[in-house]
Amino acid sequence: MSGAATPHAPASARASVAPTPAQAPPPPVSALPPPSTFDILPDLHRVLSRLINTSVQPPGAAPTPGQPSTDGPLDIQQVSTAATEVKLKLQKARKAVMALPDIDRSIEDQQDEIQFLEARIAKLKAALQELGKPALEAEDVDQSMTG
Repeated sequence: MSGAATPHAPASARASVAPTPAQAPPPPVSALPPPSTFDILPDLHRVLSRLINTSVQPPGAAPTPGQPSTDGPLDIQQVSTAATEVKLKLQKARKAVMALPDIDRSIEDQQDEIQFLEARIAKLKAALQELGKPALEAEDVDQSMTG
């Protein structure tokens, strides 16, 4: 497929194609958020472990509502409060994902770009193979064309 360069193609691929109004320059690549932004399992495990420990602990061992503990057993009424940290981390992760470039691209757009890039790779490989041929073969071809 030799279609027009996609807006996400490198500048060298876009240089030969006149820009259209739909082709905006790609946004600058922002730094990816740290992996810990998306790691909610330890926090979720901590909350669930505290909840499970409540059923194992004697009734007097739970902290009073005025003094919630972050490590001790968790009463069912305190689950919502304890889960707030997990909820906030999920919201932060969602914001980080939505801030990533090209998050709004459809699968079809991505497939079109993949096809364009695969065709470009094939052309570049063919050009490299031509450059890699010995000079004698190239001279023979030139002589047969000229005369």
